[in-house]
Amino acid sequence: MHIHERKSEKRRLNALMLKSPMKVYAAFGDLGQKVFTDGALRRKHKELTALAVAVSQNCFD
Repeated sequence: MHIHERKSEKRRLNALMLKSPMKVYAAFGDLGQKVFTDGALRRKHKELTALAVAVSQNCFD
């Protein structure tokens, strides 16, 4: 699957899950936004740390 097709499918599935009556998916997304806001560490540093962990764990999604 081409990268653009994969991103499109991921957006479609995310939208379906957000429409679900279950609130867990939306709450998880809200948590992610709160985690990456500036605080003791700037957003840039948090994103770089997350990228380093993802690369070290071979997690590329």
